[in-house]
Amino acid sequence: MHRLTALTLTLSTLAAIAVALPTPPSSSSPTPALISFTGTGQLRTRWNDGDYADLGCLTETGLWTADNTLCGTFTATTLDSSTLRTFTLTSAAGPCKILGARFTCQEGNEAYAFGIWPFPNSIPGVDCLRWGQYGLMASSAKNPPGLEDAPEEIHGATYSEVGKYVWLTWRSLEL
Repeated sequence: MHRLTALTLTLSTLAAIAVALPTPPSSSSPTPALISFTGTGQLRTRWNDGDYADLGCLTETGLWTADNTLCGTFTATTLDSSTLRTFTLTSAAGPCKILGARFTCQEGNEAYAFGIWPFPNSIPGVDCLRWGQYGLMASSAKNPPGLEDAPEEIHGATYSEVGKYVWLTWRSLEL
């Protein structure tokens, strides 16, 4: 019985000492979380089914390509005009918008308020681009384009297209 009491005192003493010890400073600084669709990045096309494969990107004019050397660089600028986070997208070709149902970036376009499509209707854990109540995209051409194919237009899915439907996602180019 005396051994058990001595052991209890020892554990109690150790617990009190451990609580009293200062916490050592962290050796690494915390990494800030990147918010999608801010700063500069690429618009990536991700399949809406199966493994959500990356099927390419958009060029600076808003065309879908599988050739990563043709990927455009986009700047996302947050708007303060809504309770839901909205933002504009611009590339070297000009402001981006949805014209009809087609994604396009060119001089003369008015700034367009894009947003994030809510899960569970998109890719789990990945922010996907939306405009109004729409977000799923497709092409009337090869869908998806092959590496050897010319970039093709991309538009809101009408479900008459043959091929894969995609979400537009963000790959930040900032560290």
